[in-house]
Amino acid sequence: MDIKEKRNNKIGIIAGSIMLMSSLTISALLADIQALYPNVGMDKIVLALTIPNLAGMFFAFAAGPLTLRFAKKHLLLGGMFLGFLGGVIAYVFGSISLNVLYLSSLFIGINQGLNGSLTKALVPDFFEGQERDDMIGFQASSSTAGSIALTMVAGILAGTFWKNSYLVFLAFIPCMILVQKNITYVPPVKKSASTGEKVKLTPAVYFTAITIFVSYVFLFTHQANISVFIKSNNLGNVTTAGYANSIFVTGGLLTGLLFGKFRKVLGFKTMQAGMIVLVIGFLGNRFIGNLPAAFFSAFCTGVAQAFLIPSAVLAVAKYTPESMRAVGISLVMGCLNFGMFMSPKIMSPLTTAFGGGDLHMKYLYAAIGLTVVLVLHTILSPIFYPVKKEVEQLAVSSK
Repeated sequence: MDIKEKRNNKIGIIAGSIMLMSSLTISALLADIQALYPNVGMDKIVLALTIPNLAGMFFAFAAGPLTLRFAKKHLLLGGMFLGFLGGVIAYVFGSISLNVLYLSSLFIGINQGLNGSLTKALVPDFFEGQERDDMIGFQASSSTAGSIALTMVAGILAGTFWKNSYLVFLAFIPCMILVQKNITYVPPVKKSASTGEKVKLTPAVYFTAITIFVSYVFLFTHQANISVFIKSNNLGNVTTAGYANSIFVTGGLLTGLLFGKFRKVLGFKTMQAGMIVLVIGFLGNRFIGNLPAAFFSAFCTGVAQAFLIPSAVLAVAKYTPESMRAVGISLVMGCLNFGMFMSPKIMSPLTTAFGGGDLHMKYLYAAIGLTVVLVLHTILSPIFYPVKKEVEQLAVSSK
């Protein structure tokens, strides 16, 4: 692949990544939607926000198997078109019925799930070595930068009228054009080898998926609790929580841009580095608990996320046969989403049972859990992530 083609694919992957988290624009609209439907319970209103996450989780898992039948480029474009269609439906028909917003959220969630897996799975198709490490970091940063821009513009537009927030989905049009124009078409890779035997996912993929699932059960403690932590400890208000979220995004953006350089120095230990940074941030909330500690924890969470996701994708790319890479990456991304989904269901009962519901204790238990994951991951990594010669034997034996 020549330099021009690599540059074009980089542009296409970044364009797709920018629209990955378009569902975040919905969160700021819940109060306006409730005002539009005053006789509907808040639990049903919140479905407009949770449906994209649930659909995203399902289609993150489904993306990999779909690549065995359809080209990644076409699946990515299909998901982006549905995301665009979801925004159009909400803007044009959103005032008619809450069910219309549910349908819109479903389409937006499909894009989130397919986009999250496929933009990462495309990187190993076109880049190798240090270029691959750099590009997976750029992909993560593009997603973060896109979420910042989309939510900022959506917030401004929502100030004129709530449905105007959905106008940001028009950004799908130029992004789809860039994806179509720049990403090289690669036909689906057959799952079966020339011998007719099925190619299987390697143990490294399952190890990575389990690590990411458990890590995100603990990592999502930040996103799920930071606003309540700030308010309940009289550290600030909703605006202050917004600052914390901005710091979280900034940490992820900066780390993503520099991920390739970190990877060059740390190698596969970038996964452990992310866990260590997160533990330090969470312990600050537990034992210091002031506003600077909360901001520091937010920054550490963003840094950790920018370490964990690219590290997991690169592990799958290295230790999986080419025909099964997309399946492996979709499994990991599905487990990531499932970990976030399960986090409140695990951490809240745990803290209530052993910490009286104290949020400080929730951060402590998350830090302890991450430390256990860190130790186990470090011990087991040499087994599941063998040296190169063993990897080649593993790929052959899996056919």
